Amino acid sequence: MPESRRFVLASRPTGLPGPEHFEIQTGETRTPSDDELLVRIRLVALSPWQGQRLKDFRNYTKPFELGELIDCDVLGEVVLGNAGGFGKGDLVTGRLGWQEYALAKPDQLLHAGDEFDETLWLTALSSPGLTAYCALDMFARPMPGQTLVVTSAAGSVGSYAVQLGKLAGMRVVGICSDRKRDIVIDRLGADAAVAHDADDFAERLSDACGEGAHVVFDTVGGPVADAVFDNIAKYAKVLMVGRTVSNNSERPDLDYVNLRQLWAREASIQCFSRYSYPREWAFARERMIELCRDGKIVAIDQVLDGFENTPRALGDMLAGKYTGKVMVRYA
Repeated sequence: MPESRRFVLASRPTGLPGPEHFEIQTGETRTPSDDELLVRIRLVALSPWQGQRLKDFRNYTKPFELGELIDCDVLGEVVLGNAGGFGKGDLVTGRLGWQEYALAKPDQLLHAGDEFDETLWLTALSSPGLTAYCALDMFARPMPGQTLVVTSAAGSVGSYAVQLGKLAGMRVVGICSDRKRDIVIDRLGADAAVAHDADDFAERLSDACGEGAHVVFDTVGGPVADAVFDNIAKYAKVLMVGRTVSNNSERPDLDYVNLRQLWAREASIQCFSRYSYPREWAFARERMIELCRDGKIVAIDQVLDGFENTPRALGDMLAGKYTGKVMVRYA
């Protein structure tokens, strides 16, 4: 049986994580039992919630324990075992973490395949794309002609919210850094892209929103979201899909402050966590497969190479260095 390396949490970061906060453990894999499969991991996906779980404060999900394997979604290949409709050579996705090999039960896995590029199974057809689809479909009920504002429009989730909004016939305004504006407009199809790091951000945002945003798809929170609330329409819907600014901090004061505008416009806030909707998740995956098959979805991603580079890649991603979904190739 092959040896396998894995990353565990060695110490908690106070700011951005780096390699010094992780430890590599090496051990021999064991032969899978009759109801298990041995999966060789090819790609691991990095996500903002991993940074949140490194810190020990109350949040929407449990912090990693010291010495615990760093969890994440992966794409892998079954190399040993036959159970639950899976067999040797099958491509699978599952939440198996930062390790080179993993033992998994069939109910932990979903079939992937060779119809699409490997990375698509961890982007449009995994948490980023399905989060955007479920949140918009279940709670926004987007209508043609409405204005949708997406914070972090070049991010792993926001990039799909932009595209799904356009497919629904909405006018889409994306918020991103200045260096990502061309991507949001030219590749994702947004009608306008406003740089949050521009000195005149508030004025540009007001011009882009016109008569007001009907739907706000927010994964950021903080001052950016507060600026958007100055530009919402009457009865606007705010989808709180993430809170990157405050979720990675012990400061709750970095949450929404501009509530006066939400109240004045009689807006509603809908909090969304993907973990609450397993049935809708399966439906969204089938719909996103159809959209990808028809060539209607563009994936924005960054793939880095090398198991050892995973911690540094996470820190760089949380610092905003990359565009779209960030993945690390192990095999």
